[in-house]
Amino acid sequence: MYRFMNEEEIEISQLKNLKMIYLYKLGGNDAVAVHYGDSRQLNLCAMDANYPLLMEKVLTLYSRQKDDPELIIDPDTRRFLDRAVEKGNNHTSYFNRVGRRYMDMESSSTPRFSSDGVIRETLLPLLKYYLGQLYHMWNLEDTFEPEPKGWHRNCVLKTRKGKDTSVLPVRINFMTGNTCKILVGNFMAPLHSITFEVSYRENRILVLFESADFKLFGESILELGIAESRAQTTIQVEGNVVYHGDEPVKAYSSPEELLRQQPDLRRVLEDTALDLHTARVYILPWEGWCLCLAPRTTDGDFIRTDYDTLYLESYRRKTVLRQFTYSLLENTSDGLKLRTDGGVLRKLYYGPGPEDTETLFLPAGYYAGWDYKTCLESKYFYHKTEDTE
Repeated sequence: MYRFMNEEEIEISQLKNLKMIYLYKLGGNDAVAVHYGDSRQLNLCAMDANYPLLMEKVLTLYSRQKDDPELIIDPDTRRFLDRAVEKGNNHTSYFNRVGRRYMDMESSSTPRFSSDGVIRETLLPLLKYYLGQLYHMWNLEDTFEPEPKGWHRNCVLKTRKGKDTSVLPVRINFMTGNTCKILVGNFMAPLHSITFEVSYRENRILVLFESADFKLFGESILELGIAESRAQTTIQVEGNVVYHGDEPVKAYSSPEELLRQQPDLRRVLEDTALDLHTARVYILPWEGWCLCLAPRTTDGDFIRTDYDTLYLESYRRKTVLRQFTYSLLENTSDGLKLRTDGGVLRKLYYGPGPEDTETLFLPAGYYAGWDYKTCLESKYFYHKTEDTE
């Protein structure tokens, strides 16, 4: 299915040469008014669907136009925007926290390694988990053989019940950097199939699955955060709900507890160069983990919270790390908030630690600053560490 921009999205995407910017509160919500061109204006609040898109554009344009003497802006708005687009070593920007160390590394616009195979393998525990749940619902207690055979985006899963063996062909299509579609054949019966769509987002994993042959549709959402995380799953057959589950996601008491049980992850987490001692660590229902961080700093009238969500999934001594990060800047004098300064990376580890890694920085989808877009976005970085042990 193709998605087309609506008229307002097109107008925002074509914004340039701002004449006036004003940030304010509207009914308790953050709002922004901009004037541009020949007496044209846009005025949106945080409840409007395109507010994040407009604010991303405003921050990008302001970072280029802030010294323009013809730009009309009140002192409070200017001070807030200056802090939002600030760069420098003394600022805890995503680029300085995470991205700066990639500056001297080799990069390319194309991957070097066979990343499809690594991602496919690390998705297999998730796939087996949901297939196992569905088989159990139909009282088919098949067990998966431990070593699937595969290459790149394709593999074969085998299930066994007694002396009978079933072969399930699997194909994975990567739709975006953090979304994929998985087609499984011979699902519970010859020539029947089921499709999974798996999306990793900030603080959420969404799994949709559907089998037209069985008139089955399911949705599983893992909401992950600092305070609490929950897993909600609903399955329908012929339009009727046959299963609904809502339960908390299990958590470790600390990152060190995770590392005691999974020592191979220590070097992977150290490679993030983040201070993880305050991270909340969740155990995904399959073979995976999620780390959530939200350190807060106060500087004068501004409170800055840096949100990081790291998804870790390993299989056969290979690991994929997906990291979503952004900052929320709050002006305590009027309560205005700006979401800014983030990034998205997908990192693949080959072997028991980061001996060979491939890192792709994905488009952030919101203001990420000149440094991120110029130096990191849509680029692949490679790194090899010699094992000195």
